[in-house]
Amino acid sequence: MSTLNAPVSPRWHRLALLVAAIQCVAWGMFILALPEKAATVYGLDKPLTDLFLWKGTGLIILLFGVGYGIASMDPVRNWSVIVPGFIAKILGPIGMVMSVYNGEVSSRALILLPINDVIWWIPFALILLAAFRQRG
Repeated sequence: MSTLNAPVSPRWHRLALLVAAIQCVAWGMFILALPEKAATVYGLDKPLTDLFLWKGTGLIILLFGVGYGIASMDPVRNWSVIVPGFIAKILGPIGMVMSVYNGEVSSRALILLPINDVIWWIPFALILLAAFRQRG
């Protein structure tokens, strides 16, 4: 398909991905810069013994943000960058709820799910649906 005939994503697709990118980059940088503070925000009551693993989580979140930023330039063409993020935004909350249920994490951490993950389910699903339809 030539560039001239390539379908153009609605503006809100690009804007949603750009906002998701900013959120993830900011959140990832927060975890990397202040891992102990970020851990308490997540509801981890015990001091972290493996701080490098927690920083690795921050790095992954930051990299998702970079991916969303790239995908925001052309969501239809870059749909494969959105898929892993969409899956992570579904599986992450499931893991968090299980951790709370098992008593591994404070229930305070559940407040983060709507603002970090659940809020993106519908926009990401709609963007991916549009991309798959446009790609045939």
